Amino acid sequence: MLIEKRRWFVRVITCTVISVSLLGLGIFKAPIKQNNSSVSSQLGVKNAIAFISNDEKQSNISSIDASYNPRITYPWRGDPSCQHFTIQMAQRNSLPKWALTSFPGSGVTWLRQMIESLTGIYTGSIHKGDPLPFRDHNEDNMGITDDPFCGCTIIDKDHEATEGVYKRKFYLQRLKDYSNIINTTYNYRGILLLRNPMDVVFAHQNHLLVGKFNEAPEDAFRGPIWDELVDAVAFAWADHAIRWIKQMKQGTAIFYENFLGDNAQHELERLLNAMNFKPQHLDPERMRCLLIHRNQSEYKRSNKTRFVLEEGHRQKLLQSIHTVQRSLRQRKWPQLPVSLYDMHFPPEEKF
Repeated sequence: MLIEKRRWFVRVITCTVISVSLLGLGIFKAPIKQNNSSVSSQLGVKNAIAFISNDEKQSNISSIDASYNPRITYPWRGDPSCQHFTIQMAQRNSLPKWALTSFPGSGVTWLRQMIESLTGIYTGSIHKGDPLPFRDHNEDNMGITDDPFCGCTIIDKDHEATEGVYKRKFYLQRLKDYSNIINTTYNYRGILLLRNPMDVVFAHQNHLLVGKFNEAPEDAFRGPIWDELVDAVAFAWADHAIRWIKQMKQGTAIFYENFLGDNAQHELERLLNAMNFKPQHLDPERMRCLLIHRNQSEYKRSNKTRFVLEEGHRQKLLQSIHTVQRSLRQRKWPQLPVSLYDMHFPPEEKF
């Protein structure tokens, strides 16, 4: 009897070893259970839990809502090689809270599009009424109506005290409400998006006066009100950045200008790596599609007028750049790509 049991045990072990070997070689593939969603959307959900700690996984298991609406969107309709990729919500309470923080006018909506495209998971926004970065033909998908702290988005846009800033005094008043947001809301997790403040100040004024898509008249960029706005942006842009740089325990700073050229893939991988969403979890085909389509954002102004900064304004903003650069250096983080910055000098005279 003992001999028979041993023979049975040996047969089981032998079959197991052979099966594992075949799986490793790709000769035999385990069956994949599919539902009505595409395989790419399933991969998005699997990626959603790839960077959650074991403690968070355990605490979130009991609160997953089986009846949630994933709100599936297709970011690249019309491109035969990319149109099958989807973006969807993760299960409620399944993801840790991460802040995607920036000064308004830094290109955060464009970055949200890229993050969603690459991961297959929606980003969110704490700002009421913010539309989804990808507009959908289905009106129900025009905005996330769930609680912004639903734990169903990979990262959430939060301008915090810089939202709507037009005077330094206004920023300092609002700051009182946000002094502990980094730890109380995000548990010291954040991605700080930084853009040349000399570009930000023009984008911010446009947004304050005419919204996301239009351009303010030339008169809006001179005079005492403009002077006050430049002062407010110079101060608040640096103060906001330094607060997050100093306080973040998980995360990093990333740079708008690096997404414009050949460094875009590296900057995206660096962002997700800082969130513990490792590059090996990324689909190379998604990355290819993203890089092809990254400049087709409907939230970009089609006609961008380049304005010249007065010397006094330029010096204020340069001082802010130096202050933030010093803070980044102290953390041993990558530096602002100042060589890529437009300093908004007057055009050279042509003879």
